[in-house]
Amino acid sequence: MFVDHVIVVAQNQVIAEHPRSYERNQMITNLDHYLEALLKKPRAIRGAHAFQSSDLPDVFRRFHRKMREQEGAAGDRKFIRLLLLHREIGMEKLTQALREAEQAQVYRYEVVHEIIQRLTNNYLQVQDLSKEKTPVNLLDYKIQKANVAQYGQLTGGQMK
Repeated sequence: MFVDHVIVVAQNQVIAEHPRSYERNQMITNLDHYLEALLKKPRAIRGAHAFQSSDLPDVFRRFHRKMREQEGAAGDRKFIRLLLLHREIGMEKLTQALREAEQAQVYRYEVVHEIIQRLTNNYLQVQDLSKEKTPVNLLDYKIQKANVAQYGQLTGGQMK
């Protein structure tokens, strides 16, 4: 313990660091410390003190509410996975991605993840097909016909 902050150490590793409070009945929480536990019990985020009282921008609470309305408990779980992304990309980019998705009124993990990939230039580039290998006319495509007799082998020779 220090005058202005508390450091928690386990097995010679710092596992938590909090500012120290001298006020009565004040609880200082860091949402990041609870994310792994929330993954195990995702519905707990709905009443988690660390989530309700944190310094997160309001877009996080609005986004979570919409995800929960649309997907129920799965929405809670996916939202926690979104919160974990801040460790990789930072809170600023995550907030920006949530705002973009909210502006488009799409409240899905996959969409936010795609926005993050675009913001961080970390997305898969799709290459154009070479023109010499791509037929211009659909009639030029050649598709091998299926051998219907093979289905009999799958059903043990009995056709229904």
